[in-house]
Amino acid sequence: MSILSTHATPLHQGIEAYTSTIPPWSSRTKLCALPMFDPQPTDPTARRLTCLFDYKWKTIECPESGGDWQTNQYPMRPRSLWNRWQDAATIIGVRFGNQTAYAMVDIDVGSDYHNADGLKAIQEALEMSGLVRSVLVRSSWSGGWHLYYPLPELVSSFSLACSLKHTLEAQGIAVKAGQCEIFPNIKPYGRPWEITEYNGHRLPLQPGSGSCLLDHNQNPTAGTLERFFWQWDFCTKAQDMELLGPALEQGRELQRKRKRERPGKVGQWLADLRAELETGWTGAGQTNSLLRAISTHGRVFEGLADDELAIYIEQMAYTRPGYHQHCSHQPQIPKKSQAWARWATKFYWPIGATSKREVLTISINDERRNDARHRIQQAVSHLAKVGQLKDTVSHRLAQLCQLAKTSAQTLYKNLDLWHPDQWCVIPQSEPVSSIKSNCDERQMNSLEPSPDGPLHTLAPLLRCRPMTDLPKNLLPRGGEGVLGGERGYPQVLERH
Repeated sequence: MSILSTHATPLHQGIEAYTSTIPPWSSRTKLCALPMFDPQPTDPTARRLTCLFDYKWKTIECPESGGDWQTNQYPMRPRSLWNRWQDAATIIGVRFGNQTAYAMVDIDVGSDYHNADGLKAIQEALEMSGLVRSVLVRSSWSGGWHLYYPLPELVSSFSLACSLKHTLEAQGIAVKAGQCEIFPNIKPYGRPWEITEYNGHRLPLQPGSGSCLLDHNQNPTAGTLERFFWQWDFCTKAQDMELLGPALEQGRELQRKRKRERPGKVGQWLADLRAELETGWTGAGQTNSLLRAISTHGRVFEGLADDELAIYIEQMAYTRPGYHQHCSHQPQIPKKSQAWARWATKFYWPIGATSKREVLTISINDERRNDARHRIQQAVSHLAKVGQLKDTVSHRLAQLCQLAKTSAQTLYKNLDLWHPDQWCVIPQSEPVSSIKSNCDERQMNSLEPSPDGPLHTLAPLLRCRPMTDLPKNLLPRGGEGVLGGERGYPQVLERH
């Protein structure tokens, strides 16, 4: 018998021995997705921290003294994560996996919501989706706030991100950097062979970081991990998962490009809403769910919006069965009706009408495209004016990515604005505006027949070079009758 077989422990006994070391708070496997054989910190508080923030991939860190965040390209083991958290010289942060047991809202200093009223507005908005209690933390010495929403079970990170975004935006809260950021975020889908990651956030209460717990008046209070975990568990029990579940589904559906419902599905939807309204309250904790149904019915099938819809919701709520017996939010019905009216007006439209969002999609995309082109033009003009515009494609690309604050992909979509072989060189002796006006005038004049003289073009002003140095994937293929094609008309212009 080999030494290995003599001293080996049966697999099930090893697993039992390991799991016996996990504290009681992690007995629900839904909440603790720790790898079975990852070495854990010996301190129970440390194990709790690494269990709550258990996604090990692509962690972020930066020096406490300041600097850029760097992404770690290797998995961070629990012991290493705990060691980093204890190191006052380094700020450590984590990302989200496919599932998560918490959400977080980041409110920066200087944000419109970095005040008592703004914080209350965010909390009341998220309460409509079932997120009832939160842990408020000062994120750093800067004074920003992190609002944690712990959950009693794992949910889809992407669905939670969609629900957070659409719920907040429905109440007029701007979900964007510098104002109100959500974690997890709605991450873009990568190509089939690419793995995209959710945005990372710093861990709470790290020594030397300035992070601490805040009370209900946003004042610093005891900043220990034990106190943080106590609040975390208290808030976990208060979340309304019966309301959050539908909110997750609806948020994800709103994020998709919605197609018009077929008549059969619309009819069933109407029947379901009417059945819910006819039933009314049957117990406690149903106010937000019923108001959601009333607002949807009033918006989609009654064609109401804004103030008219708010009045409809309020009056319908008062007359539903069980209102006086089971509704515990009677004083808040007018305010809640207004909030749900704003939500329904933004995310639904009358049956048979076209979505406002679908109508605005093209214009929004055009605005973004025009804004990008404007920034590229500004950057190119500035670099050319100061004589710092690089000649090579790679160097010029790097310049413009930084100065125009855009991506390389966007730049390659607008080659005509910057590429050395497509960019129209405009003489610097005249302002751009005057050249444009002169060009327009000459173009108009060229349209008139001139029996006494030759027809002049804009060649002296616009000198283009042939497309010869583009990447192979951007060069036109031969035989297509375009510039550079085999059956086209090569334009090898004389360089002046």
